[in-house]
Amino acid sequence: MLALQRSDAWLDLDLTLPQLRVLFAVRRRTGCTVSELAQTLGRRLAATSALANRLVRAGLLRRVSDQDDRRRIRLELSDKAEQMLTMVDQRSADRFAAILGRMSTQGRAALADALSELIELVSSDLLEDLAPGADPNRTEKGFP
Repeated sequence: MLALQRSDAWLDLDLTLPQLRVLFAVRRRTGCTVSELAQTLGRRLAATSALANRLVRAGLLRRVSDQDDRRRIRLELSDKAEQMLTMVDQRSADRFAAILGRMSTQGRAALADALSELIELVSSDLLEDLAPGADPNRTEKGFP
């Protein structure tokens, strides 16, 4: 999303940035409910519901009944939305690659080192979070 905010990759899609964020969130959490989507986005339920309704009317989202509980409605991307997001991803990647291509060799090496360290730390946290009895309040130095 950071790349999208500084890029024109999505400007010709006739979507607002909040609508695009909804599509990317549903792509990440396919089958989520509107309530789960609102929580993911940190938005009010009513505002998220209105956004989802507009995207359904535009043919970008589908409402699907949950197979286990027919009362629960889940959101999925339409094929049209998936194609749009794939195009935005490619445009953003192309722009980012062009920017990286202008970086110095030393700058790219420093960035690669920093990203490798970040990936290791995030991976370590994820593994610890999956460990039985993991405490979500734990920090690197113990507990807050």
